[in-house]
This record gives sequence, C-alpha cells and structure tokens, in this order.
Amino acid sequence: MTLVRVGSKGQITLPVNVRQALGIAEGDYLRIVVEDHRIVLVPQALVTKLPPAVLSEQGEQMLEEALQDVREGRVEEHDGVDSLIAELHHEADADTAVP
Repeated sequence: MTLVRVGSKGQITLPVNVRQALGIAEGDYLRIVVEDHRIVLVPQALVTKLPPAVLSEQGEQMLEEALQDVREGRVEEHDGVDSLIAELHHEADADTAVP
C-alpha cells in the first residue's frame, strides 16, 4: 500500500511506481469516480478533435431531417448494437413481407 498526502490545493502526487504500472504520463487525463467512500482514478484517452465535416446539399438535407426526427421523438433507443441490428432486421423483414 502506498500512502500519499493531500496538498493545500487538494493535489496529490501519484508515485512513480503507480504511474509506470499504469502507463500514466505527464499531461494524461484521469477520470475521478467516488465508489463506496473510495476515490478511484481511471486513466482516460481523449479523442482528437477533427475538423468539421463538409456535407453536400443532399447530405445537409438528410442531416436536417434526422435532427427533426430526434426533436420530434421519432427515434428509438437501443441498449447496444445487437438490439439495433435486431430492429433493423425486423424492419427489413416487414418491408419484404408479402401481404
């Protein structure tokens, strides 16, 4: 067990053996979670911000239609990819069903 001291501004220093074991380097980000009266630090990787996408006129129209569907509640939430794929298969089967 390693003991660290909290400084005047609430800062702590992660011991070198902890940083090395987890591959934490200067400038890295850690997410802080409180669990059962414990502080848990979780290393985080940030995604590099990409330049804005340039859409065609048709792409802009499709995006606006999709956003309108979201605003008006014409969307469904899924627990994960599997439930989304199952819903898409169900819709495709319904579209091809013979009346």
